[in-house]
Amino acid sequence: MVLCKTAELARERLARLVFVDALALLPGEQVSNIVNRTAPYEMTALATGPTAADAERRLFADLPPALRAWALARYTLHPIVALEAPMELDTFWEQSWPATVIRCTRSVNPPEAHQRRMAERLQAAWYELETGHYPMLSAPEALTVLLVA
Repeated sequence: MVLCKTAELARERLARLVFVDALALLPGEQVSNIVNRTAPYEMTALATGPTAADAERRLFADLPPALRAWALARYTLHPIVALEAPMELDTFWEQSWPATVIRCTRSVNPPEAHQRRMAERLQAAWYELETGHYPMLSAPEALTVLLVA
């Protein structure tokens, strides 16, 4: 979502957009329209997300132990307001963008259908990596090849 809004605001500075296991919401959509939440979840007055134990077991499962510990030490919940606010884009979807969509096949969210919709709307190149949601940690070499292609 940040990438889409940034692209709108700084089009002249961008040569290509690359969405790596990412959301690209249509105007008015919310994260909750796309992302399928599973328990156990933590919730505070300002933030929500998987518990640290669930993140370790599910989100960071394919990382080596030392890297998993490093990632967990930096793991935080997501701001609720960002998850519940509808997407506000002025011109992103009306423009043509050189784009690439990279789906991580072992990641539950965002769902494949959402990422395929994004790739079709953007007429983007489509790639898949056999990894979880954090390919920059679990498959950095394979991800780098796609990023520099």
